[in-house]
Amino acid sequence: MKKIVFALLISILIPTVVSAWSDCPIGESCESECKLFIDTDSDGICDHSQLAPENREVGILEATAMTEEELHDLIEGRELKETKTVSEVAEIYQIDATEYAEALSEYYGANIKPGDAFQLLHDNYVVAPSVAKDIAILVKTGQEIIGEPESSSNRSERTYPLLLISLPLIALYIIGHVLSKKKIINVITHRKFWNVLLLITFLISGILGVLLVIRINFNIPIRLPFDVLFWHVEVGIAMVMISVFHTLWHWTYFKRLFKIKK
Repeated sequence: MKKIVFALLISILIPTVVSAWSDCPIGESCESECKLFIDTDSDGICDHSQLAPENREVGILEATAMTEEELHDLIEGRELKETKTVSEVAEIYQIDATEYAEALSEYYGANIKPGDAFQLLHDNYVVAPSVAKDIAILVKTGQEIIGEPESSSNRSERTYPLLLISLPLIALYIIGHVLSKKKIINVITHRKFWNVLLLITFLISGILGVLLVIRINFNIPIRLPFDVLFWHVEVGIAMVMISVFHTLWHWTYFKRLFKIKK
């Protein structure tokens, strides 16, 4: 009779132990005080809160694959760049902010801190939101960051269309110069036009430059609906070209100014 009872108990307990993995009714990681706590593999984690040892690697891989597909949609690139800091994005991805900042620093070769705003990082180091999300996912999934993140073929590079700004201005100046020579327009009017344009470009480039200094020196993410650094440089290119025209008008003055007296 004892053997029968023992066999019945074994038949009941074995399914119980087998089904004890990942079936916590509370949905939490139970502590030792919990009446349901059981730790057959002695890893300090309740068996009800984790997969069976033989299934853990498969489960982690499945969770990782799912995460890589879904985490890109946790935050939009524009919102990340314009409103978030490194620590805030780390919180969204549930990763350590310091580790995330170190990963970004290593990738971009810069000293990036958890409190840095992505708007500043974009302007100063051309940190692309898509790459920032890629790195966050790699940190979260425990993958090593080697070379470029998986979804970016190469690091984002900022380019400034020098000729696209310069050539139209040169063409417009030549047209105005020809018209003034043929007395179709007044020379004074021609020069006033370029002087006013010079003043406008100077003010725009100067103001944007001051905003950039405030951002960098005081870490204040001044948010504008356009790329401040890009337009600061582009308007600056226009200002330099117009300054060349202005210098040509007064070439004799500058020539006398720098003339070496014998």
